[in-house]
Amino acid sequence: MELGINTDYEAEYVKIEEIEESIRRIAGAGFSHMHWCYEWDGDYIYSRSEMEQIRGWMDKYGLKAKSLHSSKGSRGVGNGRMDVHYRKDYTSTIEYNRVAGVELIKNRVELAHILGTTEIVLHMYLPYLDFEEKPETKEIFYGQAYKSLDELQPFCLEKKVRICIENLYEAPGEMQLEQFDRLFARYPAEFLGLCLDTGHANLVWGNEFITKFADRFKDRLYSVHIHDNFGWGEGKGHGDAHMLPGECGIDWKALMAVLNQSAYEKPWVMEVVKPSGEDTTDYLKRAYEAGKKVLA
Repeated sequence: MELGINTDYEAEYVKIEEIEESIRRIAGAGFSHMHWCYEWDGDYIYSRSEMEQIRGWMDKYGLKAKSLHSSKGSRGVGNGRMDVHYRKDYTSTIEYNRVAGVELIKNRVELAHILGTTEIVLHMYLPYLDFEEKPETKEIFYGQAYKSLDELQPFCLEKKVRICIENLYEAPGEMQLEQFDRLFARYPAEFLGLCLDTGHANLVWGNEFITKFADRFKDRLYSVHIHDNFGWGEGKGHGDAHMLPGECGIDWKALMAVLNQSAYEKPWVMEVVKPSGEDTTDYLKRAYEAGKKVLA
């Protein structure tokens, strides 16, 4: 069975030997695809030579890329407010920094093109606290986001790379439904889609996310982050735990019925985290078997 997994399943390595080893282990466990997640956050810019180095590792170990995780900007972006500014942020109200954020995303689009995948995953943090306290900020925020997406659209279409906005868990559910309604009404499917993060959705709606969110936007669902949790609470598997599918509380039978009717093109991609202390090789084998069992 073809199946993908995130490259930072254990850690976000910085040593070249460790990065390559993480990719080798993915292939060794039976996965056919990887979801490139290094530098998913922050303002790191890949050089062309680094892009080709990653593609060389993929070819060496027989792996394909199924999407990659773009960065939304400098670390710290997404605190629920608009009055704190960062060097790169495609939703910034400061033009220099908004443009810098667009350039960062273009860098990831180019990386996706080199790696041979047709989608990138992107966070769009809603300044929900400002929306609640100062309703007039909503149109300001979306105006900046639209400006950036308008600039990205021709570049993405040229490179044949779709941006998939990921659902997050900080903002209230109704704000998120409005967010995706707005985006999908404005932009065509060949440019903009949804990355369904199953764990995040479960934290917002519980298993009701399957009908309230996944089914609602299934025609724009082109990317997935599959993982499990028990919702908010204390102890193992609670919070944004990134557990293997089938280990916690998501109704996978009901969810797969929706996903199998969506616009998504397989393979499925898990975004999971190895428990501390577990052997890496054993964990990846266990992850692959869990994917085969739950996602078949």
